[in-house]
Amino acid sequence: MKQGNQKLKSIGLFVLMLVVAAGLSYLAYFGLGEKNTFGIENIKLGLDLQGGVNIVYEAAIENPTESDMAAAVQMIRTRLDKEGYTEADVSQEGNNRIRVDIPGVDDAQAAIKSIGAAAMLKFYDQDGNEVVTGKNIKEATAQIVTNNMGAQEPVVSIKMDDEGTKLFAEFTKNNIGKGIYITLDEQVISSANIKDAITDGNGMISGNFTTDSAKQLAERINAGALPFALTDISSNGVGAKLGMGALETSIKAGLIGFIFILVFMVVLYRLSGMAADLALIIYVGLLMIALSLMGSTLTLPGIAGIILSIGMAVDANVIIFTRIKEELKAGKSVRSSIDAGFNKAFSGILDGNVTTLIAAAVLYTLGTGVIKSFATTLAVGIVVSMFTALVVTRFLLKLLVSMGIDKPALYGVKQKTEEGRA
Repeated sequence: MKQGNQKLKSIGLFVLMLVVAAGLSYLAYFGLGEKNTFGIENIKLGLDLQGGVNIVYEAAIENPTESDMAAAVQMIRTRLDKEGYTEADVSQEGNNRIRVDIPGVDDAQAAIKSIGAAAMLKFYDQDGNEVVTGKNIKEATAQIVTNNMGAQEPVVSIKMDDEGTKLFAEFTKNNIGKGIYITLDEQVISSANIKDAITDGNGMISGNFTTDSAKQLAERINAGALPFALTDISSNGVGAKLGMGALETSIKAGLIGFIFILVFMVVLYRLSGMAADLALIIYVGLLMIALSLMGSTLTLPGIAGIILSIGMAVDANVIIFTRIKEELKAGKSVRSSIDAGFNKAFSGILDGNVTTLIAAAVLYTLGTGVIKSFATTLAVGIVVSMFTALVVTRFLLKLLVSMGIDKPALYGVKQKTEEGRA
């Protein structure tokens, strides 16, 4: 009676594992709620899959400091966010270069000029002396005002901080009737004569602005000036059609390979292979959910990392099942062979995966862009694959044995007949 209850319990747990595999697959594909939480829609597509532009900037000064480079990277990120490039990736390369990957951009030259502009705003007197700079601007806003001719004109209104207000008040008080010039990256964009002292820190920049250019200037001022000018030394564009074609081809190749692996494992290892296949489906679901929660950016090398980690998951199962078959051939029971097989294979699998994790960590630390994408998917895949291979597969095999399915032939080992022993 007790054995019958144990068998029913094992069958129930096995069915539950089937439901878990189906549930994880559903979550990974469709997600939950309006934001598709856990779903693959939250995995961003990289430049090589979505299309866009890759730009490498170089600092226009020699030997910039680490703090200046970090500030430049952060300011470029801020600019990208303000201009709607929320999926862009910014990273430092070497000591004086910054790489920017912007998916979905059509006009590469506009992106280069917009993002790499130093945005150094300065106010000069008519003798060329600096009065205040962009760092003294607390807030800039694009507005439409009526000019002296009665026409509507786009302008940028500014509000200075306390230091700027004090400096500007003193300057305008002492220079009534004289000229003042406003420059952006050393180019004069506006000039005017001082009529009265400006003591409230408010000002207005006028010029030949359009509504869009006034808005862009205000955004650049608010984002802050770069600590130095940047020169674009290379730019590469990827068409959206080419990127999507590469994605479709990669997914198709991955699916074909995955199905082939599932069939191969069942043919070669029978029930053990079936358990490995179920664990592999759970692995893919968990991996997609993990990448979704991390908000990872998927690139072609990233897809390669996923496929490689699937191969490593299968490799772990092959090592385990080979040990199990050796134990079965030695005459041990299926239950004992499973325990011995996992115990003997554990150290080899752990060592192999740890060394690969170390390599992935080095790639992520020293690499940029697509290299980091590859390292991320590989590392996450290895961790998840170790769990599914060493825990899930073992649990499934033990359930099969507890269900009374314990003939060695069903686990890929042919039993010797009495004539064969003679």
